Amino acid sequence: MTNCLVTTTNRIRLFPPIEKGTKPRKRTARPAPYTAADFNAEFRNDDLCLEYIREQRWPAAVTHCVKCGNRSKHHRVTGRTAYACGNCGNQIYPLAGTIFAKSRMPLKKWFYAIYLIGSTDCSITAKQLQRETGVTYKTAWRLSRSIRQLMASEDRYRESLLSQREASSKGDDHGVALGDNTMPLVGETNPCESTTVRAVSSGGSVSDAIT
Repeated sequence: MTNCLVTTTNRIRLFPPIEKGTKPRKRTARPAPYTAADFNAEFRNDDLCLEYIREQRWPAAVTHCVKCGNRSKHHRVTGRTAYACGNCGNQIYPLAGTIFAKSRMPLKKWFYAIYLIGSTDCSITAKQLQRETGVTYKTAWRLSRSIRQLMASEDRYRESLLSQREASSKGDDHGVALGDNTMPLVGETNPCESTTVRAVSSGGSVSDAIT
């Protein structure tokens, strides 16, 4: 089959002729990239960020209360990053055990920093992060370092998990032991399943990533 040249106004296109009885291929639409505008629409303030983290750890705000022993719904405590048990009032903290714990920086800035680091093809510098988030250079450097350390620990965790699965599939009981010293971005869940940066860098949204 020979190729045909089709001349337009000032262009020449090369394409193969369509055979009889065949239909032209339909182009699959690529998903729209997750933009900064999308981010700001999804996470308008710290309360929405906290609510999202709570939803990932305790869907529908229902969890087991360590004080009264009941599985009950927890309600947001006004002015605090805590949720109180509807039965006894005992408080739980969604940020405990995450990268956001003990940080005085607004949650939205944390989320935005994760978005920036995850959505850039090349490495974003601490100086660029400082300009984008409006924090000091020292804070931006710490932000970048913390997030990248988590990325590196997740890579090691993935490699260990894959090695263990491969060894298990081959009937080898001496699989690679998994470390338990990694801190997830959100919740005390498997870091391999709760990755923020990975999903954003693949074109997903922050909400797709923080799970």
